[in-house]
Amino acid sequence: MAPKRPKGLGYQGQKLWKTINDEFDLDYEPAKQRILFDACKMADAIDRLDKEADRAPLIAKGSYGQPVLHPAFAGAQTARAGLAALLARLNLAEPEGTD
Repeated sequence: MAPKRPKGLGYQGQKLWKTINDEFDLDYEPAKQRILFDACKMADAIDRLDKEADRAPLIAKGSYGQPVLHPAFAGAQTARAGLAALLARLNLAEPEGTD
């Protein structure tokens, strides 16, 4: 039985939680459950940043009026790196039979 999905997750976070728990047994690994929860929250943040980036111009004015990459794009890029690091920390083995 998969760990109960924590409250406070958005669509992308819920989807990631379900996908990981459908493939891997994290029932008795609370540390991994916490890392997964953080990854799910990051997935939700990426979703929000992507939606903001879709509405925003690619280039915005920086603090000195210089052209800079819009913060939503930069934030999403940083969040994706954070998500990848969290997922790597889960150290999940490949499901058997995926050869």
